[in-house]
Amino acid sequence: MKQLKQQIMDYAPDCACEQQAKDEILRRWAQMGDQLFARPAEGHFTASAIILNPAMDCMLMVYHNIYQSLAWTGGHADGAQNLLQKAAKEAREETGITELIPVCSEILSLDCLPVKAHVKKGNGIAAHVHYNVAYGFIASDKQPLCIKEDENSQVCWVSLIDWKQQCQEPHMVPVYEKIIERIQHKMKEKQRRYSLLADALLPWYGQNARVLPWRQDREPYHIWLSEIMLQQTRVEAVKGYYQRFLAQLPDIAALAAAPEDVLLKLWEGLGYYTRVRNLQKAAQVIQSEYGGIFPQQYEQILALPGIGAYTAGAVASICFGASTPAVDGNVLRVISRITENFGNILSPAVKKEMTVELEQVYPSGEFAYTFNQSLMELGATICVPNGAPKCHLCPVQSFCMAYTNESWDVLPQKQAKKKRRKEEKTIFVFSCQGSLAVEKRGNTGLLAGLWQFPNTDGFLDGQQALNVAADWGVKPLGIDRMVEETHIFTHVEWHMRCYYVPCDQMADCYTWADEQRMQQEIALPTAFRIFCPEGYVKQKDR
Repeated sequence: MKQLKQQIMDYAPDCACEQQAKDEILRRWAQMGDQLFARPAEGHFTASAIILNPAMDCMLMVYHNIYQSLAWTGGHADGAQNLLQKAAKEAREETGITELIPVCSEILSLDCLPVKAHVKKGNGIAAHVHYNVAYGFIASDKQPLCIKEDENSQVCWVSLIDWKQQCQEPHMVPVYEKIIERIQHKMKEKQRRYSLLADALLPWYGQNARVLPWRQDREPYHIWLSEIMLQQTRVEAVKGYYQRFLAQLPDIAALAAAPEDVLLKLWEGLGYYTRVRNLQKAAQVIQSEYGGIFPQQYEQILALPGIGAYTAGAVASICFGASTPAVDGNVLRVISRITENFGNILSPAVKKEMTVELEQVYPSGEFAYTFNQSLMELGATICVPNGAPKCHLCPVQSFCMAYTNESWDVLPQKQAKKKRRKEEKTIFVFSCQGSLAVEKRGNTGLLAGLWQFPNTDGFLDGQQALNVAADWGVKPLGIDRMVEETHIFTHVEWHMRCYYVPCDQMADCYTWADEQRMQQEIALPTAFRIFCPEGYVKQKDR
């Protein structure tokens, strides 16, 4: 994101008064340096916010006790040089709101505001100047409000029709008016950018689309399978799985009838096994309710087990030419940057907002398919999630707000994730006569119904491990070696200590699988498969 000085230098004044304010701020900064962010007596930086509701017909104002007027929110920089963050922090403290979204990262007003001598908290404050940097925000008017008792005595939403009558500072009215107009303009500009997408993306996609196995045809089964596999999984990892899956289960009928062990073995290593179980459930519904023919209507597709709005939109548009957005993480990232949307992309409301805006500009027929693919392709190859986007190659660079404002590094916004809980596990790879001991997990919880190596909670030392093994009836001959690994799930981390234990007999409580069976039948989740001795899993699966 641009540094404050660059933001100020890039600020485009609309009139001579604004130019004077800009020049004065830069002059004082050159004179005083970073002291301007403290509170020198003669003047200092402040940050302010104009906050509108989503309908943009009301403004959030606070009654400042010192100025005896309803006014905007704001405060002194007090050392902070990111004044956008400072303006947001002051707004939250003064109003009680928690969800506050910047309209953009740009400065919406630069002003040199004289402050009369006054008394604050019993202390006399000499007359000085606030070198004020103002930003615009959107906040829901449904949020609870509360006053900051030492600074204001009222917090309220005021209609844009009559707010001027409630502002007792006439010199501030033109400033507020200017910022309100700029907020409204910026929001219209964000919407306009949606209308530019198709013309920019369709020709780019035609020339730059990757060659992928699932793009060779538009068979609904193939597209559906690829979209399910690609959920939270890298493209390169999916290619081999996709081809092996179709080789063994070439159509919906074969998928519907497949034994669970076969299904899970084909999915082994992809993770999130609920996906493949729902895949089969949906195939069975298609067989029983649609005669084995994949339904064409978006609502029918959405009703199938394991299919959400994104997958339904992708299949409907790619296979049947429906004008239905397919909004996934790639698309959310692309749109948030193009429109400089600081909303939390994990919020259903933000996703719905972007989906609705996209619906207004979606082409139909063949172009709907290409448009969806182009948006996803842009996010996967250019507007990437990790590291700097490849803006020099981007077909939408000319109208991307994040590129113009250099805010790509803070977009998209995501709410802070809960810390994953950590669990310690002791894993046992029991071996006897060339076979390994495995068992099925329970039918509920993490990795439900999948195969695993015997294990127990907590870390055991070597002697404890041998004692437990004996209690389980495997007659251990000792410990060959011990290794430690970590496996990360969405909400939990497994820290695992694994003992390789040769045994004198095959305990009846386990299934004992030789190399061939381990390779062809036993579907081990990755968390356990990493401990499989060489030869017991296919090299390509390691």
